Amino acid sequence: MDLRQIENIVAIEQEQSISKAAERLFLTQSALNQQLLRLEKELGIQLFERKKHAMIPTFAGKVYLATAHRMIDMKKETYKIIHDISNETAGEISVAYSPERGSLLFSHIYPTFRRRYPNVTFSIHEAHVKKMETMLLQKEVTLACLTYSQGSKHAAIEYVDTKKELMVLGLPASHPLAHLAGERSWETFPSIDLALLRDEAFALVAKTTRLRTMIDDSFRAAGFLPKVLFESSSTATVVNMVKNQVCPAFFPQSYVDPSAPMVYFTTKPKQSWVQTIAYLKGEYLTKPEKYFIELVKQYSASPSN
Repeated sequence: MDLRQIENIVAIEQEQSISKAAERLFLTQSALNQQLLRLEKELGIQLFERKKHAMIPTFAGKVYLATAHRMIDMKKETYKIIHDISNETAGEISVAYSPERGSLLFSHIYPTFRRRYPNVTFSIHEAHVKKMETMLLQKEVTLACLTYSQGSKHAAIEYVDTKKELMVLGLPASHPLAHLAGERSWETFPSIDLALLRDEAFALVAKTTRLRTMIDDSFRAAGFLPKVLFESSSTATVVNMVKNQVCPAFFPQSYVDPSAPMVYFTTKPKQSWVQTIAYLKGEYLTKPEKYFIELVKQYSASPSN
């Protein structure tokens, strides 16, 4: 079995498309399709159902792919262990993080990391938490800088906690209820009855995010569905709507700015999540990967972050 061919077939499974897999592998669509056809002819059975918008593994395909994943994993782990034993300082770390806070974290810690491991490169994937968990489980990345809330941990994932933060409700300073926050709400985060804002229109983060799940839980607890002014996949955009005196919004505590023209609350039940760096249980971590985790922990422990 040709391991390169196996990796190519796995790419078709992951992308559910020959054209997308070929683009990722820097192959022509025709070349990749011919590889698959030759393999199916060799095996005497079809590995994928060629549907209109997706390549779906057949039962035989699932059997082949299960073994293919194990072989690829064995190769990756073997190479990682050998590099560690030989004290080689070259290699690649595949890491996922959020487009906003995660990219800021990486830009801060990378210069320090590079001074120790100048020949280690990164394969970066930007995604929201739910997608990052899927990427970990499918072994598309080794590390993920994500968050989890109570009851949302996955049994197959190891979590290295770095920081706990509240989910806060921001109100424009000009809002009629802003006075309920009192003094220094960026430190005290007083509780507010969310039902008082029943008639407000909110800026909300996208439904695909873990934060949105927590927000929806808060509205359910308050007994009403919110009016939605707009939704955005960018938390920074949502925060700016509050700063610009447009509407209230929920966001993580790490976005709190004492100098911004807004006040901050929590709602009942008070909700929080934990920032963490995650990897699959049983995953062999190289020395550079362990060092990267330590830098993430140091960055998160800084009072300014």
